[in-house]
Amino acid sequence: MLSIGEFARFAGVSVRMLRHYDQLGLLRPQRVDPFSGYRSYAASQLDRANRLVALKDLGFTLEQVGRMLDDGMSSGEVADLLRTRREALAAQIDADLQRLREVEARLRSIEKENPMSEYTEGPLAELRVVQLSTKVDEMAQIEQEIGGMFQRVGELIAAAGASHVGPGVAVYTTIDDGMIAAAAEQIGDAPVPDGLEAAVVPPHPRAVSTRLQAPDLSGIQSAWQGLVGEIERRGLRPDGPSREIYEQTPYDGPGARWIVDLQQPVA
Repeated sequence: MLSIGEFARFAGVSVRMLRHYDQLGLLRPQRVDPFSGYRSYAASQLDRANRLVALKDLGFTLEQVGRMLDDGMSSGEVADLLRTRREALAAQIDADLQRLREVEARLRSIEKENPMSEYTEGPLAELRVVQLSTKVDEMAQIEQEIGGMFQRVGELIAAAGASHVGPGVAVYTTIDDGMIAAAAEQIGDAPVPDGLEAAVVPPHPRAVSTRLQAPDLSGIQSAWQGLVGEIERRGLRPDGPSREIYEQTPYDGPGARWIVDLQQPVA
């Protein structure tokens, strides 16, 4: 037998809550000393305690919990509810982390934490690539999808036995109601792997570019804002699909970081 303090510790609840559960008839002690009133519990009661606490944490009232336990809800059924709740919480955490990254990036843009002051001007060469593309309505969608798209492109290239002949390229083409984002790789004259499309990123006689070097990509939106600001200061305007050339990524090996050339054709 376990004392109420011992049972409370193993069940992960307070002694006060155990007394409350006893008063409500949710979790009676196995034995109550008739003289001292000390409550004692059996280790076998921990299963009911676990189910009780789990259902309570899932948002059910104690009255509902009591009915569910008295109706014979098994540990397996409670586990299924917990798995469903776990998936919902994991999805919420992912969404909150994404919003946090967006807030931090916006804050850096406002505070000019990542100023980009080195800009170059020159022509852009034609690129022949294989790619996956998707239509997006806002920048947040790009951040959510582009990484997975590059991973899939890499897998299809590897499955086809092809080799990369240059860095990866993200291409952004503005359309009336959004943007086409493409995750592209250069494989030279090798056949186009199944599942990918061949594409040509057209050359352009004039572009303004800058380079982002950082441990992560949280500052890339600020870098793009700095670039278009520089284009405007030069009396130019964007003219054609913009490119991100991934010269280095953290996946390239120990000590590698993000080195990305941001290139915007102009007129």
